[in-house]
Amino acid sequence: MGVGKTIQNARRTAGLTQEQLAAKVYVTRQAVSRWENEESEPGIDMRKLLASVLGVPVTDLFDLPDAPTCQCCGTPFDVPNMPFGTNADGTENPDYCGWCYQNGEFTSGGLDEIIEHNVPYLMQATGYSQEEAVSFMGAVLPTLKHWRQVENRNVAGNLHKSVLYVCPSCGNVVWSSGEAVVSCCGDALEPLVAKANDGLLSAEVEVTEGIQRVRIAHPMTKDDHLLFVAAVGDDLVRIKRLYPEQEARAEFYLQGPCKIYAYGASCGLVKIG
Repeated sequence: MGVGKTIQNARRTAGLTQEQLAAKVYVTRQAVSRWENEESEPGIDMRKLLASVLGVPVTDLFDLPDAPTCQCCGTPFDVPNMPFGTNADGTENPDYCGWCYQNGEFTSGGLDEIIEHNVPYLMQATGYSQEEAVSFMGAVLPTLKHWRQVENRNVAGNLHKSVLYVCPSCGNVVWSSGEAVVSCCGDALEPLVAKANDGLLSAEVEVTEGIQRVRIAHPMTKDDHLLFVAAVGDDLVRIKRLYPEQEARAEFYLQGPCKIYAYGASCGLVKIG
């Protein structure tokens, strides 16, 4: 089944008209019609948004190969000279390729390393731009067996080795995608370590119309307020600054699964959703 037919079936199942779907993904009705008639195709990021709005797996909206693929890097096994991975006893492992899995161990350090390594090959095979290739792999790879089984060790969210910092002097918020030496106002900053909510914050996180909405019940006084809310996903980090005497809320356009964090001087970095 083509992508257009999949969109049409999912839209009808969701009880939406073309006009209603168009409004939810910020395009015209004519654009939705062209997709469904397969006169054009939505871009990579649009497919991710459509999957969220329609409530279908994002992989349903990609033309993925029918051949079995490596359940780590996503490369089809029908690629010439594609080796199977090997178990610790030397036998072949049919789930993983030899580039990802050798002697019972995975060779990569993390999802971002796999994406960075394979993006040039995907660009060559598909004609995607670098941005499209990164977005595609960021959506598809987390659905594969290996990454579903890997426990996320990142203290700040899904983006591998993501780190957040706050300057205690000026309140400047800094994010890095890996370990870094960060300073502000003449002082070295320590990375924030997230903690479970456990009643620290009364928060509500919901997804409606393709937007992840966060509301936190907090006094937000000058002496005690939240400094920011962050949405951390597989391939992006977004930060919403908050200010005293304003409502503690944020909205993020959904582009794949995101973890939500809030930070305040008194509560620290708290995972809320």
